[in-house]
Amino acid sequence: MRSGIILAGGRSTRFGGGEKSLRPVNGRPMICHVREAIAPLVDEIIVSVRDEEQRNRVFPYLIDGHNVFVYDELRDIGPLAGVLPSLKAARGEYVVIVACDMPLVNTRVIELLFEKAKGHEAAVPVGNDGFIEPLHAVYRREPMVRAVETAVSKGERRIAAPLKHLRDVVYVTSDEIRIIDPELKTFLNVNRAEDLPG
Repeated sequence: MRSGIILAGGRSTRFGGGEKSLRPVNGRPMICHVREAIAPLVDEIIVSVRDEEQRNRVFPYLIDGHNVFVYDELRDIGPLAGVLPSLKAARGEYVVIVACDMPLVNTRVIELLFEKAKGHEAAVPVGNDGFIEPLHAVYRREPMVRAVETAVSKGERRIAAPLKHLRDVVYVTSDEIRIIDPELKTFLNVNRAEDLPG
């Protein structure tokens, strides 16, 4: 069984407020694009939100599928606040984690990451510059739960912090991913309104 996690609990401070996950791309909310990209590959989708108020804003856009909503367990620790409860709620052995502000996620790239993760604890994209994409990656659920718990207990808040607590991470190069997605659009991260595609 595979699970998909969409992290949607961010505060959108660089986006001028509002619900970033609901900002339109090609006429539809970003979170809908992310959900559609991962849905064919997983048996369940978990949407991580800050609280019930945010869930109520996002839910109407995701009523076409079976989604489990989870709330941040901890405050002021960044995205790990959403990652940990989502991993605990997931039932799949392997889990893809994607941020809600990556509207051009490529289904074939995610499938490649699932394939690369088999028999390992994670498959994480890495650029030629060494930059990693931990919020566009596949993890084996149980080791990742332990890794996130360890990072949080040590006060490590960076989203990449749990990776150093995993023993067997496969790094998937951008050259491998370019075979599927030549322009690497799958990694487009919308942090500001001016980043929005088309």
